[in-house]
Amino acid sequence: MPHPSERQPLSRRGFVRGLATGLGVAGVPLAVLAKRTIDQNRWLAETVVSPVAKVAHVERMPGTYRGRVVEVHDPKAVDERHRIDRPTVRTMLDRGMCEFTGADHASEAWKTFFSPGEVIGIKVNPVGSNKQRPHMVGSVSNPEVLLEIVRNLKAIGIPPKDVVVFERYANEFITAGYEKMMGEPEMDGVRWAASGAGYSEQQLSINGIDNPNEHSPELHKHVVGYDPDAFVHMGFAAPAHSQNDDRRFRSHLSTIVTRMVDKFITIPVLKDHRSSGITLSLKNMSHGLNNNVARSHISGIAHGYPDSPGRGKDGPNQCNVFIPTAVNQPATREKATLHIMDGLIAVYEGGPGSWNKSWGTWRANSLFVATDPVSMDHIGWDIIDTKRVMLGLPRVGEVGRRDFTPQRQARMMASGLCAGSIMESITRMAAAEFVRGAGDSEVFDRRTPEHVILAGLIGLGEFDLNKITFKRVNL
Repeated sequence: MPHPSERQPLSRRGFVRGLATGLGVAGVPLAVLAKRTIDQNRWLAETVVSPVAKVAHVERMPGTYRGRVVEVHDPKAVDERHRIDRPTVRTMLDRGMCEFTGADHASEAWKTFFSPGEVIGIKVNPVGSNKQRPHMVGSVSNPEVLLEIVRNLKAIGIPPKDVVVFERYANEFITAGYEKMMGEPEMDGVRWAASGAGYSEQQLSINGIDNPNEHSPELHKHVVGYDPDAFVHMGFAAPAHSQNDDRRFRSHLSTIVTRMVDKFITIPVLKDHRSSGITLSLKNMSHGLNNNVARSHISGIAHGYPDSPGRGKDGPNQCNVFIPTAVNQPATREKATLHIMDGLIAVYEGGPGSWNKSWGTWRANSLFVATDPVSMDHIGWDIIDTKRVMLGLPRVGEVGRRDFTPQRQARMMASGLCAGSIMESITRMAAAEFVRGAGDSEVFDRRTPEHVILAGLIGLGEFDLNKITFKRVNL
């Protein structure tokens, strides 16, 4: 049964203060810029639902099913060549939605959340694609899961034009293969959008295009930018930001969330992360829906004198505070309706991207369903830790430089020598070298997923395992 009550956030005073400060400094120019962008971009002008955020007619996040998580596992979902069987995924998702809501049929379960007349967004996660290293196994929001979500939305009467698939960066959306997938007959009429054109060191542009000459006009037409009136203010900035630019303290929420969709579904991936410890549903929203996110984890800062025994490369890690603060914005809390975590091919080390030398995946063969991102992330965190311990690796919260002793590194190296496969051996030994800081600047003193705990404390969901109902269904 759904949890009978929902705790409210402890305070919004900080958000309101930051909003007032930001608008006082730059509100008018940003609003003018945003209007000009909309007027000049016909595609966006036809897509915007409203000039102001619409309130979704559902119970705000963490939703009616607070503290409830359902996992559906089927060993046939992914074969030994890492090919995903879509009919199996269909069965898994249908069963998961029914188990989660108590409905007898999948269509009834989907109608619990969505209705014709609503514009539904689907947030995919393309980070983890193997396009840069084709010999590696990629781990993203799999196309088979996305196709099944779209199929279910259409089955309950939502027309394709009212479905928007989206991601933060347009170039990553394209590189991961989602743009090509939009050409499939099943996706006919479904639109796609991105908040920004691509990664930059600045990440401050409201229109989402930090470097106008870097990407093609064809890509730009899918970029909708960020809302000048929806942001959070946090007192830290990235090294690339000018100290004369007050925008460095703000992270603006995507126009996709505030103006284009009534509700949205996220497809996070079951994945380890080098700075935040894990990147599941909460981080998929904080870093996937906002600009100016690189300031949350800064690496490569030299520590100590050249001949000092403590010299190394460290990095301040504010993910613990940044993630819950960014997710707690009103439009996100009102519209983040359902989280379907892709655990078909999961990452136990080296996340978020396959470019990392210690990248390690496994066929977890599971899908997870929740409306509560905190509970989902707690369960996912435990699953990743369990996998790491089985492989002789420290838990995700034990590999910051603060906790990494020579003895622990020696155990990691030894576990690599005893691995069951060459790829696992390479992953474990590379992980040991990474934490020691050899040849890698992305090292953090802490990487405990504190953001999950803090998100629970401000009412984004339930963290206490005694109050989480977790059901695993084996097919």
